[in-house]
Amino acid sequence: MNSLEILAPAGSIDALVAAVRCGADAVYLGQKSFSARKNSKNFDEASLKEAVLYAHERGVAIHQALNIVVFDHELDELKRCIETALHAGVDAFIVQDMGVVSILRQMAPAVPLHASTQMAIHSVNGVKMAEEMGFSRVVLARELSKEEIANIRSRTDLELEVFVHGAHCMSVSGQCYLSAVIGGKSGNRGQCAQPCRLPFSTGQKNEYALSLKDLSLFGRIRELKDLGVQSLKIEGRAKRPEYVAAAVTACRQALNGEPYDLKRLEAVFSRDGFTSAYFDGRLTKEMFGVRRKEDVLSTEGALKELALTYHKEVPLVPLTLAYSFGENEGTLTLSDGIHTVVKTVPLEKDGKTPLLEGRIRENGGKLGGTPYYAASVTVEHPELAFLPLSGLNALRREGVSALSSIRKSRPPLHKGTFPSISPGISPPSFPARYGKFSSLSLVTKEARAFFQRLILPARELLSLPAISEKITAFLPPFLFEREEEALSLLKQLAGKGLKSLYCDGLHHLSLAKKAGLSAIGSPFFNITNSFSAKEAARLGLTELTFSFEGKWKALKEIQSPVPAGVLVYGFLRVMALRSCPMRARSGCERCSHTLTDRKGISFPLFCDETKTAFLYNSLPLWMGEEKERKEGFSFLLFDFSLETKEEIEDVIHCFQKKAKWNRPATRGLYYRGVEGESYES
Repeated sequence: MNSLEILAPAGSIDALVAAVRCGADAVYLGQKSFSARKNSKNFDEASLKEAVLYAHERGVAIHQALNIVVFDHELDELKRCIETALHAGVDAFIVQDMGVVSILRQMAPAVPLHASTQMAIHSVNGVKMAEEMGFSRVVLARELSKEEIANIRSRTDLELEVFVHGAHCMSVSGQCYLSAVIGGKSGNRGQCAQPCRLPFSTGQKNEYALSLKDLSLFGRIRELKDLGVQSLKIEGRAKRPEYVAAAVTACRQALNGEPYDLKRLEAVFSRDGFTSAYFDGRLTKEMFGVRRKEDVLSTEGALKELALTYHKEVPLVPLTLAYSFGENEGTLTLSDGIHTVVKTVPLEKDGKTPLLEGRIRENGGKLGGTPYYAASVTVEHPELAFLPLSGLNALRREGVSALSSIRKSRPPLHKGTFPSISPGISPPSFPARYGKFSSLSLVTKEARAFFQRLILPARELLSLPAISEKITAFLPPFLFEREEEALSLLKQLAGKGLKSLYCDGLHHLSLAKKAGLSAIGSPFFNITNSFSAKEAARLGLTELTFSFEGKWKALKEIQSPVPAGVLVYGFLRVMALRSCPMRARSGCERCSHTLTDRKGISFPLFCDETKTAFLYNSLPLWMGEEKERKEGFSFLLFDFSLETKEEIEDVIHCFQKKAKWNRPATRGLYYRGVEGESYES
């Protein structure tokens, strides 16, 4: 492998071939199930085996994506998927679900694990937690700047993988629920319907306020190399082979210091050009773009030309061929630098003349139609080469065939056992009530009496002379390079009596442990199965909240070793946006705090102290009916992100008095579920 790996996407065998022949060092792909690109062709058992053999013969690694969240009733299918991958001989797994990580550690301990960008790892502490989980590589969030990547690189030895080309999700990956909430197609399940590419308005006409241009950093590869990243990742498993060919070719040329064809890249696929805005730290309106009619027309003309770049075998692997002739036999020693093959042929002296050395070098080094080329051909004792040219050719073919067989094979992978689900703790008959408030000023006397736990902004807690055990702090969901500041704040609060931190991700969990606080996990850990609950507890969560993408009945049956709750009220946070469309177009001073879709539905938009913006569902979640509140969970979470004091009191009254809910609301995904989740409720 080169010092800097080119990692290409493949949604089909044709795309795999294009990637390999155009110069990829590794290819990532998915099986038909448990892959975050359900709209790709993907690979069944036979085609996965074919893909791995093809790639390995040519010195290319295969990384299999297992990067969706999994439900308990799918575990048997997951086991078969992993066994298929191990039998095929994949070189690494790309994973999102913490439970899948724990399963792979036991089932496939020899296979490296790569933390998917769906895990939203964007900081040093997040990377450190990934290392604790057993990952050897982290696929960093696409929203990081060059300086932020450099900071992470300076503080970890894990391999870092960075996206360098392809589509930009508007939301931080793994933190987008828009497609799931409005249409049941979850990005965390590989089903994203891309509603963000449809019209959304900040108040101006003809706006696509949630659509970003595609990323391209091919012109910045020297900087990435200097940063010390290990892998350059190209997005596009749902794209056609010609796209893969164009992107890999350009990446290889850029890595070699050669000019590449930007116009051809734009022609094969772009959204009004490309952007490097996140890498540059310039989050302006110029990074937004849509696929125009002109972009589509230019694509049609580029495809035929691109197909020619991978239509025939490309010699990728250098071989040394050493011919030696003795009294009775000729010998070929063939090597790729790692593997060596020795083949012999009997000589025929009767009435024969020896082959000329020049002819031996010429014909003995012919490797056309194979993945190999002759780096050197040496000949010892050509005066004894008494054999026909056909015999020499047969010797060379046998040697190449034997070497290919060795290159395709891999030592048998150690396969452990699939773990069993351990019984979890039994929840109380009547769950506790937790209230999360956007401000301390919103906590009324009624709220203090109603909630057993108050979850409040960490910075506002500094104003309290002392902090009771009933209070839990929360930090901004994304901290980027402000983690040291956050840790200092938590230690101050611990000195005032703070005992616990509400955590939105691995980075928060790391900070909680460093500050000596217990950690309560939010729904944004995406915990949907018993193994992810167990792994979260192993890492240090003392309580956790299940994902709101699971079905109600299935969530109740998850076996958690720590108290586990569920969100029952709140405006669901459907996107986390580092690039705020309102700020880019109108400026913060003119913010209307609303995006409107093509149907006229308004979605609230608010940012926090880190300037990260959050898009919320148009209606609040309400799960306060009598049959829903009694059993199955340790606590019920009420999340007050947008409400006034009066609205908060109304929620408490309706729940406490069992009054009829009298406002528009949604029951979210708890009953209808997400597409592809077949559990019967």
